[in-house]
Amino acid sequence: MFKYLVLASVLAVTGCKKKEEPTPAPIAQTGSAGSAAGSAAGSAAGSDTGSAAAGSAAAGSAAAGSGSGSAVADTSADYVSVFASHSKPKPDDPVEIKFEKFAVTKAAFDPANLEGGTAQFTLDLSSIKSPSAKRDGHLQSPDYLDVAKFATATIDIANVKKKDGNVYTADAKVSLHGVDKTYPVTFEAFETTPEGAVRIRGEHEFSRLDFKVGKPTTDANEGAGETLKFKLQLTFKKS
Repeated sequence: MFKYLVLASVLAVTGCKKKEEPTPAPIAQTGSAGSAAGSAAGSAAGSDTGSAAAGSAAAGSAAAGSGSGSAVADTSADYVSVFASHSKPKPDDPVEIKFEKFAVTKAAFDPANLEGGTAQFTLDLSSIKSPSAKRDGHLQSPDYLDVAKFATATIDIANVKKKDGNVYTADAKVSLHGVDKTYPVTFEAFETTPEGAVRIRGEHEFSRLDFKVGKPTTDANEGAGETLKFKLQLTFKKS
């Protein structure tokens, strides 16, 4: 009789216990939600430049750079800058001095064959900007650029010849601080737009003394260095 009571108790407990169902794993959100997040990220990236296109470029650059840890330059904006170092190197060398106002004033070329093309662009010397307003004021003074007397620099491009692939050579005549100087330069034509505009980028080193800007460096502990690096990215449209 006792064993029957035990068996009945076991069956009763087993019958009352509810079988637990496994909790389903959450489903990952895809599709429109993912697209919305991506759009928001792109808009945030573009907010600094005020253009959706720049935002897309920034998002693409971030993705490209995430694997290698290296930054990818934004190719969406034109710029003109000079990089300068002190005669006695400082931690923040080289200092970037940007020209916030510049313009392509003339351009004549065949987008399919740049050889023989010509162009001209100007720089507003009063628009220079570096991390130091005090430095900018000194550079604009008669000690250096003397922008009250020489407000504009002009660069004329001629004798364009193809070197290799998208790389070209040319003569660049620079008119600055009352002095004309012609340099052999190299540039890359990295994009041709559907409208026939050509985008180029390049860099060139020169001495500020070529244009009688500032004085020769005689004391290694004082003043700005004499060698400067000029870097630009510009869009040329036929005029």
